[in-house]
Amino acid sequence: MIRLSREHLAIDLGPASTVICRGDEGVVLDEPTAAAVQTSTGRILHQGVAVGRLAQALRDRTPSEVSIAYPLANGKVADPVLCQAMLRQFLHKCATRRSFFGPQVVCTVPSGATMVERAALVSAVRGAGAASVGLVLRSVAAAIGGGAPVLEATAACSCEIGSTQTDIAATCLGEVVAERRLPIGGVALDQAIVDAVKALFNLRIGVKQAETIRIEYGSAQPQGAEKSFEIHGADGITGAPRTSRITTQQLREALESPLTDIASGISELLQSLTPEMAGDLAQQGVLLSGGVALTPGIADFLAQELAIPCRVASMPREAAALGAAIVAVDFDRWRGILL
Repeated sequence: MIRLSREHLAIDLGPASTVICRGDEGVVLDEPTAAAVQTSTGRILHQGVAVGRLAQALRDRTPSEVSIAYPLANGKVADPVLCQAMLRQFLHKCATRRSFFGPQVVCTVPSGATMVERAALVSAVRGAGAASVGLVLRSVAAAIGGGAPVLEATAACSCEIGSTQTDIAATCLGEVVAERRLPIGGVALDQAIVDAVKALFNLRIGVKQAETIRIEYGSAQPQGAEKSFEIHGADGITGAPRTSRITTQQLREALESPLTDIASGISELLQSLTPEMAGDLAQQGVLLSGGVALTPGIADFLAQELAIPCRVASMPREAAALGAAIVAVDFDRWRGILL
């Protein structure tokens, strides 16, 4: 049976992962932003379905004529055709019924995206099957998803730390009063670990191992007794395989510099606000979201640096998608914050 009602979907399309929410049901898809393609033709494998987790699973198991492509780069749609094809599969996975209309979609967009970049995103989502597309800043969507008072007559500040960049926004009465983008995210933290291991032990490790180390052992503040663990890489002089041990304190010191840069970015945004808004945030604090917000101790670290409260959203990775879903369901109420 074909229904005339329209589905409401929210898409948080990031360089590393894509999260989709349907209406008020919560997250219905969370998969890598990736596609396995035939190198010679650029077509997605398995009749177009080798995207997301399937593509990621094929990453280390593909023949030379197959590559894993990532249609987003630096928060922008780098390959519009591939992005559209990938999103078409994602939307197909999320469909629950046949509808005469395509879904109404609200999609997050990073701070600083140009009109051309926004248009490319809208085109990709519409081409994937959406009937209409609204855009909302990722940091604002995360604030909504994290329960910040975005529509109230008080200032709210959100800091969304993703894989490649950090989006910061201050809102009041449903309007964005200040925003800032920093080229710092999980990738920068991973590179800081790579650089620290080389400086400390003259050992070369890959970014992928650094990411695993950061997620498993990384912290922004001491977390009980310090530990040490093995790292495996190549000797910086001979290139021979070698193993060293690194402590959680050394790892924390490696992460301190990029985390301090994030604190500086938030501080600069706060300094641009009126005294009244700054006073609001001295009480409300900063809401943290994004995958890096899962780093133990990050809220305490930033609170010390900024001298105002900081808290992590209850679902930091999904906060932006959840917030965009709230906007999608009650479009008229939130129309003012759409771009």
